[in-house]
Amino acid sequence: MVISELKCPKCDLRVKKDFFSCDFCQLSEDDYEFLKIFLRTQGKITDIEKILGLSYPTIKAKIDNLLKNLKLSPIEEKQNPIEALSQGELSVDEAVAILKQRRKK
Repeated sequence: MVISELKCPKCDLRVKKDFFSCDFCQLSEDDYEFLKIFLRTQGKITDIEKILGLSYPTIKAKIDNLLKNLKLSPIEEKQNPIEALSQGELSVDEAVAILKQRRKK
């Protein structure tokens, strides 16, 4: 499906065009809500456990599910960012971020 019209509810202005939704727009409501909590807790699983009342394995499964639904794979610490970039596994921004983080260590 393609979004073909945007409408302003206040002034009724309409823009007709083929708009493609982002990967995050395709998430289920459950995944979207979990992602918001994950971000607000800055990925601290112990905080997520307290908020959602879920176990570590369940939270890990939800994270794995999000990665799958967003067509992402986890970044491995020993992964060579330049090689991963050349193989299309990372974006330029992701590779630069990994290299900067490694330089700090």
